[in-house]
Amino acid sequence: MRKFLIGMCVAASAHTVAMATEAYPEKPVKIVHVSTPGSGADNVARILADELRENLGSSFVVEGKPGALGQIGTESVARAAPDGYTLMITSSGTHSAGPWLSKKSPYDAVTDFAHIGRVVTVPFLAVAGADAPTHVKEFVAYAKKNPGFSYGYGSATAQVAAASLLKTLGVDAIGVGYKGQSQAVLDLMGGRIHFMMVDPSVVAANLKAGKLRALATTSSKRLSLLPEVPTFREAGMPELDVQVWMGLGAPAATPVPVLQKINAALQRVAQNPKVRQQFEAQGFEVDTNALAEQAAFVRRQYDAWGRSIRAAGVEPQ
Repeated sequence: MRKFLIGMCVAASAHTVAMATEAYPEKPVKIVHVSTPGSGADNVARILADELRENLGSSFVVEGKPGALGQIGTESVARAAPDGYTLMITSSGTHSAGPWLSKKSPYDAVTDFAHIGRVVTVPFLAVAGADAPTHVKEFVAYAKKNPGFSYGYGSATAQVAAASLLKTLGVDAIGVGYKGQSQAVLDLMGGRIHFMMVDPSVVAANLKAGKLRALATTSSKRLSLLPEVPTFREAGMPELDVQVWMGLGAPAATPVPVLQKINAALQRVAQNPKVRQQFEAQGFEVDTNALAEQAAFVRRQYDAWGRSIRAAGVEPQ
């Protein structure tokens, strides 16, 4: 009798989960990102919110929680209820580089999250002030002649990418952190810092207006957003061995059927020509993967960024 009752309870529980998954989402879903308004993560979150609303019904609401290199918002998601109603724009900033830059990260980038899927890969632009040369050798000479040459960053990945590149080029530089990329761009245009690695969408308008100079992009081919900017390889610059990415995640222990449902919707969104055009117009490359692949991808990238951070000599704070 005891085994029969246990079996009945298990069956009832499985039926309840199946019913909940079928009905998901039954209320608004929050998508958290840790960047400032107008940033790449904010743009990705808003595109996904619109498209997931169309694919899954209910509403998807974007909430920005910047600060402390993304730790505040990321920890809030890790500690949220694992019911599928709190999602997050995970990224190489929050889940690859960020934890290595803190002496005591408040979350485990791999195990505290259910990694639903990758959404896009994000090329960086190497940019400098309007008076800087864009040829690599001339830029290096220019940087070495400027006492107190500095670079700004609004994310963990931008910090590591800039530090790694400048070290490889033999340029000594001071890193200056900002709450978000937009604030750093303002200081770059004002001459208070001299260099940045930045999302293309954040600086495209300023580049076209002549307020900044682009040296190169980390993408494998020229961007449709900025076709005049060469790739690192074309410009003769050392290529980075890490990948900048954005994905979708949830708190660990979120039911797998819910994760599968969201990933399936994500795959449909990625196949939508309108959505692909929206992402590509901002310099993003659509690059989705399966639910089963994302956790392993996050682990590999976490390890790769750790190696790059150590090689660049960036100390955790």
